[in-house]
Amino acid sequence: MRTTESETNEDLSWWRRFQRDLALLGRLAGMAVYYWTRGARLRKVYRDCEARGKVLWVDDDPAETERRLR
Repeated sequence: MRTTESETNEDLSWWRRFQRDLALLGRLAGMAVYYWTRGARLRKVYRDCEARGKVLWVDDDPAETERRLR
């Protein structure tokens, strides 16, 4: 399993460790942005369905979800 604290990391230069940490920070920032944007949209749709007393179906096909919500 890959970890950030493996024995080979001691051999990495400070620049390579900095790049690794920067890549990890970028990935975490991307996950946060995804949560705030797409997650907010999904939570809004869920709240709307919940208020109408309907079930939110999460499908690959958005048209199928809309059909079920009617």
